[in-house]
Amino acid sequence: MTAGQIGSSRTPPPERQQELWNTVFGDNYQAMGEPDSLEEPGKPLWIYALASSAAVALVIALVWAFLAGPLASDDSSASAAEATPSQAPSAAPKKTSSTIGRLPNYRGQASPVTGVVQDSQAGIQVPRLGGDWRLDERPTVKGTYGYDTRQYAMVGDDLAAQVMTGPLPEKFAGRYTSPDDLEPVIKAVVVDARKRLYSDGNKVRKIAQQPLKVGDSTGRLIAYSLTSPTEKATIVAAAINTGGDLPAIVFMSVPAEGKSLLPDVNTVVKRLRLLQG
Repeated sequence: MTAGQIGSSRTPPPERQQELWNTVFGDNYQAMGEPDSLEEPGKPLWIYALASSAAVALVIALVWAFLAGPLASDDSSASAAEATPSQAPSAAPKKTSSTIGRLPNYRGQASPVTGVVQDSQAGIQVPRLGGDWRLDERPTVKGTYGYDTRQYAMVGDDLAAQVMTGPLPEKFAGRYTSPDDLEPVIKAVVVDARKRLYSDGNKVRKIAQQPLKVGDSTGRLIAYSLTSPTEKATIVAAAINTGGDLPAIVFMSVPAEGKSLLPDVNTVVKRLRLLQG
C-alpha cells in the first residue's frame, strides 16, 4: 500500500455527499433532522426516528395501563358488582295475621231460655237461661262479684260458668272517655275479674272482637282465652252505651270443663236488650 493510499479518505467529497442526501431524502433533508446551529453537532436521522418510535410506544403502553391494565380504575368492576343482584337467599317474610274476627257461633245445643233478667241499674236485660243455669238471688252478689245480677251453672265441684250484668263500676269511671272508644272500659273490667275470680299467674289472649248494636245504642264486645296454672276459660265482656253517665257491662265466663255451655254465650249476645222507659 502506498503512502498516497494511506492518506486518502474513502468518504466522498462534500459535493458528492450533498447529491446523495438529496437523492435519498430530497432537497429539505436538513429540516428533518440536521441541526441549524453550528454549535451543536448533527445527529443521524435514524436516532430521531428511533426516539420517536420509543415515545409512541411509551404513550400506547401508558394508555393501556390506565384503561385496561393494572392501573385501570375498578369503577367498572364496582358498578358491575352493584348491578349484579345478590345471590344470597333472602329470608321469606313471615306470614302473620293480626286480624281478629267476630265472636264465633259456638257449636252445640244451647240451653233453653225461660225468661229475662232485668238490670235496672245498668238499663239492660239479658235472657234468663234454663237447664243447668241458676239465678243467684243472694243479697251478697253485688259485694262479692261487683255486679247487680248473676246467673251461674256448675261445671265442677267449685267451678261455674256465669253471666253477670251491671253498670261500669265507679272505680273504672275514668276509663270511659268516649262512647266510641269502649275497649279501655272492657280491658279494665277483664283485668279486675282476673284478679278477683282466677288464680294468680293467669294470662289472656284476645280471640274475638266486634261492635254491638243494641236497639238505638252502640256497644263493643271482646272475647279472651284465659289460661292459668290451674284452669282455662273463655271470657266474653261487652260494654253498651245506654245514655247514662256510665256504660252497662255484661260479663260472661265459661271454664274449659263446661265448653258445652259456650253456645249460651251467643244466646245472651243475640238477646241483649235495653230496658224500655
